[in-house]
Amino acid sequence: MSLFDHHRLQGYRELRLAHLQLSIIASGYIWQEGDSGAAKVLPVCLAVPWHGVSMLLGIQPVLCHPSLVLANWTVDDQGVLHSLYNLPGGDHAEWFVTVTAQVELAFAKGLKALMQALTHAQNRNVDALVIDLQNIKHTVQEMKKAFNKMHEKLSAETFYDVLRPFLSGWGGDGSPLPDGVVYTGISDEPLQMTGGSAAQSSTLQCIDAVLGVRHGPEIRSFLENMRNYMPPGHKEFIETIEEHSQVKLAVAESHDQQLTAAYNECLESVVDFRSYHVQIVTKYIVLMANRETRNKDYEALATRGTGGSSILPFLKSLRSTTSETRINDNKYSEHKS
Repeated sequence: MSLFDHHRLQGYRELRLAHLQLSIIASGYIWQEGDSGAAKVLPVCLAVPWHGVSMLLGIQPVLCHPSLVLANWTVDDQGVLHSLYNLPGGDHAEWFVTVTAQVELAFAKGLKALMQALTHAQNRNVDALVIDLQNIKHTVQEMKKAFNKMHEKLSAETFYDVLRPFLSGWGGDGSPLPDGVVYTGISDEPLQMTGGSAAQSSTLQCIDAVLGVRHGPEIRSFLENMRNYMPPGHKEFIETIEEHSQVKLAVAESHDQQLTAAYNECLESVVDFRSYHVQIVTKYIVLMANRETRNKDYEALATRGTGGSSILPFLKSLRSTTSETRINDNKYSEHKS
């Protein structure tokens, strides 16, 4: 195959499309033969343009959330979402992508409330901040409602046995490719990449940042690494919010019962979303991994997420920290509007 000249691509949209296409092709090339036959070397015709496009975009040369989901959907005349490209799994794979995209779209509708909360917290505008927090809670509830659609057309067996292996990265303990993959024409040494993961979405990391949720060192380190798989603007957005958000401080200093209740209810909606994520993972991964009839060609993923984490302990830790961020409102007097 001749070498594709990625420098001929024009504009951001063409680069994103090329990254999606190359990611789908490369993931298939590496994982089509299962763990035992996983390709340790990418040919130059894939490695060079994929790496080049990735560097121009500021994201990693691996099938990650920004490509598989954020750049991989369109809407038909009836307003129905469809994916542009699919991994193995047919309609089930498309449903996985489009439902995940719907979660992202539900979050996008709440961005205004998130930004207003930052401003109103800084100005100590209690009444406005109450409304902002109620709107953020509604946004998270809408995200969960979209997430709930996953059950409709994605079977757990197809997800686990057919689709999920192609979301894997390479490198590290427990990987069939512990050293990583050689990108011919880029480096003689293998490169290690984290596979596609919901942790690469900016949604909940943004919400955590606004609400002042601070996870423990190990979890935080993992989440910060996942930001390297986001578009650079998403990463910078989260970091800026983390640095400047005064929402939690404004609530704590207000000693206002209504505001504190709104803040805690907002946190509870995030806890509820994360609890639901635990249920999804249990259905689609944990229970599937314990079947005798599971696809044993991809055993390395039995207890790990495609992002490389021990998935249930990771999700439960996120949930616990979110719950522990609640502010004790017993001593606060009711706000007089």
